[in-house]
Amino acid sequence: MGHVDHGKSTLLDFIRKTNVVAGESGGITQHIAAYEVTHTTREGEEKRLTFIDTPGHEAFAAMRSRGARVADIAILVVSAEEGVKAQTLEALEAIKNANIDYVVAINKIDRPAANVERTKQQLAESGIYLEGYGGDVPSVPISAKTGEGVSELLDIVLVAAELMELTGSTEEPARGVVIESHIDPRRGTSATLIITNGELTRGMFTLAGESIAPTRIFENFLGEPTERAMFSSPVRITGFSSVPEVGATFISF
Repeated sequence: MGHVDHGKSTLLDFIRKTNVVAGESGGITQHIAAYEVTHTTREGEEKRLTFIDTPGHEAFAAMRSRGARVADIAILVVSAEEGVKAQTLEALEAIKNANIDYVVAINKIDRPAANVERTKQQLAESGIYLEGYGGDVPSVPISAKTGEGVSELLDIVLVAAELMELTGSTEEPARGVVIESHIDPRRGTSATLIITNGELTRGMFTLAGESIAPTRIFENFLGEPTERAMFSSPVRITGFSSVPEVGATFISF
């Protein structure tokens, strides 16, 4: 999240191209609002992260109003060139309202006018106290354009997740949140779901609000058919009885 010109999309594109293994022709052409990446940590471990691809997404506001929580950690992107802007503070307010942890990515360090220390001071003046600046918010200087610091940023996100001791179970039916829905003229009504806990398998039913679907046309974020998905995964299900509302919670049975 962050100001419109501070490089959120460039960062997401770099992470996706570097970490998503898409051997299929066309790669990620599905325009799905969330995707998974596999990141190799400094220790050589492979870890899975799910990104919600549209930080200004209406789902964020809809989920806040319902008290549903779909993201565990936010990345607040700030330009090292332009510093804190009004939209930066709006994004911070949204993060606080959603009651989620966050890390700060100080982007555009490849630019001639970049000044990381000045940006950190501006953040402190705006009430964002980074580690080493009187607070405990982690920050990483990055260049979404060259990729410098991006691997370290993902490492920091994973460390934050470990400290939060996030857990999930595959022993119960999946539940989660609708982040996108639309009518496909050829296939019918589909929705993109983030599973927040449990496991979804082909043959189950999914209920989102008043809309129900059999889990028959069941795809991962690459648009590939799948038989099962577990917590944290984005999936797309086609065949809902009506268009599920974005931000609605779903259960499966």
